[in-house]
Amino acid sequence: MITTSIDVTVRPSAGPTLDPKRIEFGKTFTPNWFVTEFLNGEWQNPRVEPLRSLELHPAAEIFQYGQGIIEGLKAHRWSDGRIALFRPRDNAERFVRSAIRMDMPPVPPELFVEALKALVSVERNFVPPEPGTLYLRPTMIASEPCIGVRSAHEFMFYIIALPAGEYFRDGGRPPGSVSVYVAERTSRAAPGGTGNVKAVANYAISLKTITEAKAKGCAQVLFLNACGSRLIEEMGGMNVFFLDDEGLLTPPLTDTILPGITRESIISLAAELGIPVRQTPIGIDELCERILQGKVTEGFACGTAATIVGIGELVFETGRKVVLGAGRSGPVTAKLYDALQGIQFGRHPDKRGWTMTACETR
Repeated sequence: MITTSIDVTVRPSAGPTLDPKRIEFGKTFTPNWFVTEFLNGEWQNPRVEPLRSLELHPAAEIFQYGQGIIEGLKAHRWSDGRIALFRPRDNAERFVRSAIRMDMPPVPPELFVEALKALVSVERNFVPPEPGTLYLRPTMIASEPCIGVRSAHEFMFYIIALPAGEYFRDGGRPPGSVSVYVAERTSRAAPGGTGNVKAVANYAISLKTITEAKAKGCAQVLFLNACGSRLIEEMGGMNVFFLDDEGLLTPPLTDTILPGITRESIISLAAELGIPVRQTPIGIDELCERILQGKVTEGFACGTAATIVGIGELVFETGRKVVLGAGRSGPVTAKLYDALQGIQFGRHPDKRGWTMTACETR
């Protein structure tokens, strides 16, 4: 039997004084979490309780076979005292798709959303002021101990929360800009694989390339397709857009590209702002030629953690560098960033029902 009745055993604490400029992303966690277990064919005992370390058998299938999925979304503090989630139902639906692809039991979207609201309500004093947010990480792992290549029968679904400031702290004034490393020898995903869902393994295979990128002074990696045609796909955890004299262009979704919720939001907002968007294959060599000709003048990456960040330059494995425009965020990037942040923080009207109140703080 599935229930959305969540047992909350903790009360909100006072919380620390949080300065978004001083918060290092991914390092500070709130004291409580949401957790539920899938046992005997159903999700059981959904609850918010004090955060603890996990005790798992060394043969748990998350360790042995990587059967795990994640999501990422944010809670924003509004000036009227509300704390709002951005598009949580879309995350819930994508979590279902990821679970089905990885042969894991889907979490009912209503349970997913209610769990988010319950946790945010308890941790409301850990939501920093703007531009800070409370980043939320829904996760499902296979917890059953088994050495044998098969899907697990036991799982854990949990959500942890962490106060967050700017994702790229050295990117300059938001939306900022970063240098991007173009991976020419390694790929993130292949046709028929798991590139279009948020499987934990997708990120593991990108880590070595990200380390190489940072050694070259780059903050992100741009991956090309695995078929040798040098088509742009996405970054390690972000979708990409470029601007030419006809509008924005971005790679079309395939089974090797994650359908980003921020990506879809930008496409919708661009249409409202009168900015055409073409979803079309983009060859990296043709793109660089057009950049050098001054025909492509801006580029940016987008995702939940960073929202939108400009691409200042592309750095190739040979050391070649291709600078976009003035080497920093352009006016269209800034316009889209302001439009998206305006909705997320409640400054602009939400015409599409993207935001959902998690709790009131006054």
